[in-house]
Amino acid sequence: MTQDLVSMASIVSELKYTPEGSIAGVAAGVRNAFNSHKTKPIEFRLMQLRKLYWGIKDNEAAIIQACKEDLGKPTYETYLAEIDWCKNDIVFVTQNLYKWAKDEAAPDIPLVNKLLSPRIRKDPLGAVLIIGTYNFPMNLSITPLVGAIAAGCTAILKPSESAPGVAKVLQHIVESSLDASCYGVVQGAVPETTALLNEKWDKIFYTGGVNVAKIIAKKAAETLTPVTLELGGRNPAIVTKNANVRLAAKRLLWGKVMNAGQVCISQNYIMVDKEVVDAFIAEIKVVLKQFFPDGVKESEDFGRIVNVRQWWRLKKMLEETKGTIVIGGDMDESQRYLEPTVVLVNSPTDPLVADESFGPLLPILPVEDLDTAIRIATEVHRTPLGLYPFGNKQETERIMRETQSGGVSVNDAFFHGIIPTLAFGGVGDSGQGAYRGKSSFDCFSHRRSVTTTPGWMESLLDVRYPPYKGKLAKFKQMSELKPDFDRDGKVKFSLVSYVLSLGAGSKTGGLVRIGIVPAQPVSKTSHLRCREALGIPKSTDILDHIHSLPQPAQDEAQTAIRAIERAAMVEQEAQPGLVELMTYLESRGLRMGLCTRNFEYAHPSAVCARHFDSGTAWLIFRESYSAPVTHLLQTFLPTKTFSPIITREFRPPKPNPAGILHIAEAWGLEDGAQSVIMVGDSMDDMVAGYKAGAATVLLSSKDNEGLERHEYTGVAIERLDDLVGMLEEGFEEGEKS
Repeated sequence: MTQDLVSMASIVSELKYTPEGSIAGVAAGVRNAFNSHKTKPIEFRLMQLRKLYWGIKDNEAAIIQACKEDLGKPTYETYLAEIDWCKNDIVFVTQNLYKWAKDEAAPDIPLVNKLLSPRIRKDPLGAVLIIGTYNFPMNLSITPLVGAIAAGCTAILKPSESAPGVAKVLQHIVESSLDASCYGVVQGAVPETTALLNEKWDKIFYTGGVNVAKIIAKKAAETLTPVTLELGGRNPAIVTKNANVRLAAKRLLWGKVMNAGQVCISQNYIMVDKEVVDAFIAEIKVVLKQFFPDGVKESEDFGRIVNVRQWWRLKKMLEETKGTIVIGGDMDESQRYLEPTVVLVNSPTDPLVADESFGPLLPILPVEDLDTAIRIATEVHRTPLGLYPFGNKQETERIMRETQSGGVSVNDAFFHGIIPTLAFGGVGDSGQGAYRGKSSFDCFSHRRSVTTTPGWMESLLDVRYPPYKGKLAKFKQMSELKPDFDRDGKVKFSLVSYVLSLGAGSKTGGLVRIGIVPAQPVSKTSHLRCREALGIPKSTDILDHIHSLPQPAQDEAQTAIRAIERAAMVEQEAQPGLVELMTYLESRGLRMGLCTRNFEYAHPSAVCARHFDSGTAWLIFRESYSAPVTHLLQTFLPTKTFSPIITREFRPPKPNPAGILHIAEAWGLEDGAQSVIMVGDSMDDMVAGYKAGAATVLLSSKDNEGLERHEYTGVAIERLDDLVGMLEEGFEEGEKS
């Protein structure tokens, strides 16, 4: 292994271009590999990423030497921004990939639609092309490649020919570490890149300059291929008179000596309030001496310009500026060396401001005030890649509010761009799309919306089928959202409604807050369906879950439950008229929760509808007590207004509707009070009833021991003390009747 590394390090400059004639076959190969579904299993992706990690680790020496030859990059910076960055990115992705790749619940779905289990599936885009750049040749090639592998794509990497040493090392790492049928490297310049662009890709990821990006975007548009473009910009830094001038000078100078200023997100120019310009320049001189005590040129901590062509471009910018060099200016073509150079300019049209330097040049433009700085920043480049405001909180907030940029580092130089797990990307003509961390996975994934419509829902879907006659009102009731604003765009507010709803936002929400229990499914089938639709774990009570929801989510939850119950009734062949009854009640803004497994005891719709007209909001009954409750309704309710009934496993020796009614009258419930009665036969029923929010719980059993130990909040607790005596009296009276 050591011999291989030494051999690799000795030939890093010998870059051989890929024959143009073979490129079509290379592209076809990765397309075929993707179509074979080889890259889709998560474990396969993880295995490739792990091998890539060790490929980088085993070739660190070659990477260091290649970066030194290509860019004069200090070893420290190579570890900081190239080797360790890529390795850490791989480790982070492998630790989170299973979580990212899982289907996720679709957000903002009305609870009725949750019956279809809407979810987001993460699918790989396909075969992708990654075109790297030279300033961080490892980082800006490997990081998007990691995202493509993690997402399940196949990929071809085209490294920058301007960093030939690193390009060769990259090819060695990819070809020796990854599955050759799924991932490959194409070397070359313009002809080879053109040949790659002539192929059909499922995504193109490009890092570089604007001019080449336009060519790539235009070519991609011919086949409607999506692109991610990571570009640059004329990034402004703004130093107000309230800024810490010394700190600003130190941090902004670092931004221009790192990688010899060849950083796409470093500031292109600095606007400084005229009151602190002299102090700012003085601080730069001090900090420059601290950074390089023995001089910049002799320091091992300062890199070089990537090639002679770029060196001459920067030299020409210095020659054409109308500004004055106040610090630096030393140059050496033989070493591709350019000293960090501070230039005092007097116009935003100066070449050092109007053009992107991409080197160790620091033009300073004095400004009158913050208004002027913001205006110039927008005029020079409306959507730069980065923005760097230095000042007090009010000033920096205003700068962000009144400008645009891909990212912002407040009181620093591009810190937002060196957090490996923070999404990074441009806006407008500084780039499209974002990557890094989870965003790299998202960049190469398609968020595929999926629903599953169960067969038992067919009765609920009848509204969508022709003929449409008579269905519009029902459709609107199911789907129409009522605005909370008027024609002038003002939000409606009613003090009466707010008070009556106890601030819950709806009548139902208000009832819930005073103890009215919401609909809940009890039949086993609908119970399971409700848990699935609402995403409620088995360990959580359905009522507790509904009560924990914000408004109007509670209303939506109850609507979803009623829809499930209605479907269950149809599925289990409920007595005719029951579904029509529920629809009728909902059309009047009332609620009916049906909790019963014995649908053959369901009440006749005509009788119940008449009683619900008198104001009853809930009728919930279950199993063995269905018959007596039905008898009670038919016998007594034509002349009495009875509040909602919840019965739960009530098995008295014989039906006793008279006793129940007596208690109801004694408690004043005949006046239509919005209360909930729960009928049961044990202390457990009592506890469950009050916990659910019932105002009254009726028990047939005399086993009331330990009731005082149960403490529950709400209106129910107010009547707990008197309940035992009322039970005995009520049922005795009922027996006599």
